[in-house]
Amino acid sequence: MRKLLVAALFTLGWGLVAAAPAVAAESHTPFCGLMTGAPVLNCTFTETLQGQVSVDTHNVNPCSGVVGTATMVTNSILHVTVNGAGDVWITETATSHFSFVPNSPGPPSYRGEFTFWFGESLNQNNVVFHDIGNIVVNGSDGSQIALHLVDHFSVSASGAVNQFSIVSMTCP
Repeated sequence: MRKLLVAALFTLGWGLVAAAPAVAAESHTPFCGLMTGAPVLNCTFTETLQGQVSVDTHNVNPCSGVVGTATMVTNSILHVTVNGAGDVWITETATSHFSFVPNSPGPPSYRGEFTFWFGESLNQNNVVFHDIGNIVVNGSDGSQIALHLVDHFSVSASGAVNQFSIVSMTCP
């Protein structure tokens, strides 16, 4: 459902890109104007974030149900390109150092890394969204939790839809 919502939002965004009037070449406009509904043709935009810290004090261990505090320190790079025809490419890679500490003593804590990548390609004939992710965390008790996922959604020029998700999770 989440993927369909994302696809619908980006398809809506593509409709805005396809309807945009031609403008003079411009580079480095934030998100090439895609977030404002006024896309800039012949545009590239790159945003690099380093050391972004997020803390969630109500995170849940997906294997045990234990509630704890998850802390992530993330580095990411996002790149957007809109060419003169209004074709759009968006890609982002994010890598985080991750820790999970239970809110109650007893259960193991976990530390590890995760990496996620996603990409979108949109033109007047085709739409493609895909992502991959890997999470591997090691427990203070020697256990390991691993999650690997791949998602794909595309619509061809003929209207054919191809969608799949592959998820593999290993719990102690």
